[in-house]
Amino acid sequence: MLIECIATTLEDAKRLEQSGADRIELVSSLTEGGLTPSFGLIEKVIKDIKIPVNVMVRPHAQSFCYTDDEINIMKRDIEMIRVIGANGVVLGVLDEHQQIDLLALEDLLEGTIGLDVTFHRAIDSLADPVEGVRKLTKYKEVTTILTSGGFGDWTERLQTIKEMNRVSKHISILVGSGLTKNNISDVHERIQLNQYHFGTSLREKQSPVHPIDVQAAREIMEILQGRGDGNK
Repeated sequence: MLIECIATTLEDAKRLEQSGADRIELVSSLTEGGLTPSFGLIEKVIKDIKIPVNVMVRPHAQSFCYTDDEINIMKRDIEMIRVIGANGVVLGVLDEHQQIDLLALEDLLEGTIGLDVTFHRAIDSLADPVEGVRKLTKYKEVTTILTSGGFGDWTERLQTIKEMNRVSKHISILVGSGLTKNNISDVHERIQLNQYHFGTSLREKQSPVHPIDVQAAREIMEILQGRGDGNK
C-alpha cells in the first residue's frame, strides 16, 4: 500500500511524515488545483523529511494546454527539480482537442531521467481516460497515473478506474480526488488497488487553505494499514 498526500508547506510535509504518509506531492496554490512550488520550498522539504517527494510541474491553472514557451519553462523546472533531489515530478499536457499532447509530453520526458513521473488528473479531462492510459503505456518514463476515473457518477468512475488499471501495464494507477476516511474503505473494497492520494480531506476544516490535521491523517493511514492485498 502506498499513500501519497499533498503538502503545500514545510510544516505540511513534516506533519504528513509524522502521520505515516508514504510520499508527498508538493504543490503551491492548492485552491487552483496545484501549481509548481518555489525551488526554495522544494529544497527545504527534501532536506528536512525522509519520505519521497514528488513535485508538481504546472505553470498555471488556466488549462492543461501549454504554449511552446510554457513547455520550455516546464522543462527548466524539471531540470531544477532533478538537481535539487526530488523523487519525481507530476505533470500533464493536453492539446486543444482535450487529448494528450504526445509531442509536448515527449519533449518533457526527455528531461526526467532518474525521476519518477506521474501523469496527473489532466487525464480525467479526456473523453476516454482508458484510451489515454493505453497511449501513456508507450512511455517507460511514466511510472504513475493519478486519476479519479473522470467525472460524474462515482460508481461509473470506479469502473473506469478498474479498466484503466487493466490496461496500464507497467504504470501504477494512483486513485485520488474526493477520498475521505468515510469512503476510502468502500472505494478500496470495490477497486482493490494499492495506491491512494489524499488532499483537502487531511486538512483542518477540510479546507485547502488550512494546515494538515495530523489526527485526520493518522485515521486515514490506520484505515488503509494492512490492506495492501490488491493489484498495482
